[in-house]
Amino acid sequence: MVNIFKYKKIFKNLLICLYISLNIEGITSQTNIVNQYSVCWDTPSENAAGSMPIGNGEVGANVWMEKNGNLLFYLSRTDAWAENSALYKLGKLRVSLYPFTIDSETSFKQFLNLEKGAIEFDIQKGTEKIELCFFVDSESPIVYLQGKSTYPLQVNVSSEIWRTQVRLVPEKERHFAIQNTPYDSLAMEYADKVIDMENKLMVCHRNESSIYPFTMQHQGLQITSENKDPFLNRTMGYCVSGTGFSKIAPTILTSDEKMNNFTLKIVAYTEQTNTLENWVEKVETIEKQAPSFDVALRRTSLWWKKYWDKSYIVVHTPDQITGDQITQAYILQNWMTACAGRGNYPIKFNGSIFTVDPKYTDSSKDYNPDYRLWGPDYWWQNTRLIYHPMLKSGDFEMMKVLFQHYKKILPMLKQNAKVLWNVEGAVNPETATIFGATVNHDYGWTSRDKKQEVLENPYVRYYWSSGLEISGLMCDYYQYTLDTSFAKEILVPFAKEILNFYINFFPRNEKGKIQITPTHSLETYWENVKNDLPNVAGLHYVLKGLLSLPKETYSLVEREKWITLQQALPDIPQKVCNGRNVFSPAEIYGEGRTNVENPELYVVYPFSLCNIATKNLQIGIDTYKNRIIKNTNGWTQDGQQAARLGLTDEAKSNLLAKLKNKNSNHRFPVMWGPNYDWTPDQDHGSNLLMTLQEMVMQSYGDVVHLLPAFPKNWDVSFKLFTPKNNSIMGEYKNGKWITSPAFEYKTKQRIKIVKK
Repeated sequence: MVNIFKYKKIFKNLLICLYISLNIEGITSQTNIVNQYSVCWDTPSENAAGSMPIGNGEVGANVWMEKNGNLLFYLSRTDAWAENSALYKLGKLRVSLYPFTIDSETSFKQFLNLEKGAIEFDIQKGTEKIELCFFVDSESPIVYLQGKSTYPLQVNVSSEIWRTQVRLVPEKERHFAIQNTPYDSLAMEYADKVIDMENKLMVCHRNESSIYPFTMQHQGLQITSENKDPFLNRTMGYCVSGTGFSKIAPTILTSDEKMNNFTLKIVAYTEQTNTLENWVEKVETIEKQAPSFDVALRRTSLWWKKYWDKSYIVVHTPDQITGDQITQAYILQNWMTACAGRGNYPIKFNGSIFTVDPKYTDSSKDYNPDYRLWGPDYWWQNTRLIYHPMLKSGDFEMMKVLFQHYKKILPMLKQNAKVLWNVEGAVNPETATIFGATVNHDYGWTSRDKKQEVLENPYVRYYWSSGLEISGLMCDYYQYTLDTSFAKEILVPFAKEILNFYINFFPRNEKGKIQITPTHSLETYWENVKNDLPNVAGLHYVLKGLLSLPKETYSLVEREKWITLQQALPDIPQKVCNGRNVFSPAEIYGEGRTNVENPELYVVYPFSLCNIATKNLQIGIDTYKNRIIKNTNGWTQDGQQAARLGLTDEAKSNLLAKLKNKNSNHRFPVMWGPNYDWTPDQDHGSNLLMTLQEMVMQSYGDVVHLLPAFPKNWDVSFKLFTPKNNSIMGEYKNGKWITSPAFEYKTKQRIKIVKK
């Protein structure tokens, strides 16, 4: 049922108010359009730089076919953490078909079927034809490869192992895991294990040592029942099997005879187990319980259909090519996110699970495929960017992975506050291990009693605001989902400890106002900083979010503490620049800059205290126009900040610049960067998503603003989520609204359409 009220002109015809109530049955399917913006190659690839990414949210693969007709793929998982804390590849597999060649007379097609969640090969020469279908099951850690041929083929599967022996990682290569360590004992790479299984190709890497005990002892942290070693005995690997296949060598599987049809199943599994035998037994159980190819493909296709129908943005521009590029980038970046976002750990900003040989990103780094710049750590400023766009796209299942991670490591974050800073509360390091401790290369490799500072790295020494950002994103998640159990069990316990650190660590002035010092204004201002804007804005934003929660989610004692802290907060710092009021990086700070950030704009994003709906909008606009650093790449946030300020031209130019950032060595369209990080740069791709979303729709309180920073000569159709469990679908074409309905789940909202 659709009830659409007539547009009413107000504010001199600039705003249109629309009141809508619509039942969910009216959703229009978008699955049938995604393949129009997918990727189809008519030639094979040269190497791994020509791979296509695919995954089920936990297991991933980079897949390509070379000119010799061999199909190759790297296998990966979100939880394949090695003993040195690096996120390893599971391995590399090669599938060879005989007789089979690709030449000038061969018709070749490699198609990423987004609708099904599969990579399809269609290769034909004369009357001879080969079809291959590769996908990762949506509900199990199993990769399927099916082949069909008009003529009999011999099929070989071989494992290409690079971790073949114990190796001391050279100093110049250590950036991928144990950056700058002077201890060679921590810089060892250990060999994979080839398991002797009849008619199955099984390879794994098992951690028989761990960097965890060293880190805990080195930083004076305590090992407790709440924070067990996440690396020791972690076993990650794969098992390849297929009906009619036998093993002819430890790492080679072959078909018993030539065949026209074949199906291979690859179990890709990680678990911490007491013995290697336990892991082998678990893998065998998964393999035996695996559904058929058809059943797995059917349920995988259904999962992807629901995913694509849940949310979308399709853009059309006057030249059409630009609109197609924007839409394709939006779809394919969401594909990358969904392929890695349902695992046991948050998505890695520096390449996710889709990195390949580093020489294809940086020719000077001819290392093995496990290498990535900036290593295994979770840098919060980078990690957050992947998850903010999930609010509007409704990817709440993936956001839970992030929040569960921080719930799990909260005891360690409390230890950080107590052991390193001698106060009660919790500190989330800007650069953190997967178990929540400060990474050793920032803590410092020298012992604490020999250091002059608690943290040796001055960039992050007094960087506090990441805990507030996590809490703020949790507040946003609650506003979108209205999940009271989440608020009570995760948001409030986490935010409470983060705020306790601020209450206990920082002094007060004579008026009782909190004085945030020592502190940084991000990584950019270090000298004599007091009341930096990211911390001040973050405290205002988080406390406002917490105090708006339902009463059943917190105690009255906590509420009184929050109110008291809120009353003690300083104002968001401002200054005068070129005769106009602008936001300031801090109340007091030195002029020396050490990074390329604009901390004064954190009041716009990530803490949305200045936007198109606030009275201080002009201050935000003037701040943006007077910013020192102007950038379009990587983790810089100019795009979404411009959009939140209603700066259409600036947001548009930023978005278009982002489209050009694809790595020229890589074939897949959204292999961004490396920028400040690594390829594929998930910060850059996620910022692109967010910039476009904010141009199309923004939600503040009970008001949703449509097209607040969208070019008037562009067309768009979209479905995006808003707070209070609602979503909006609309179509804007030729300067007019074709449809602008809102799907109402629980609450009514007033929709403002800003026409420029």
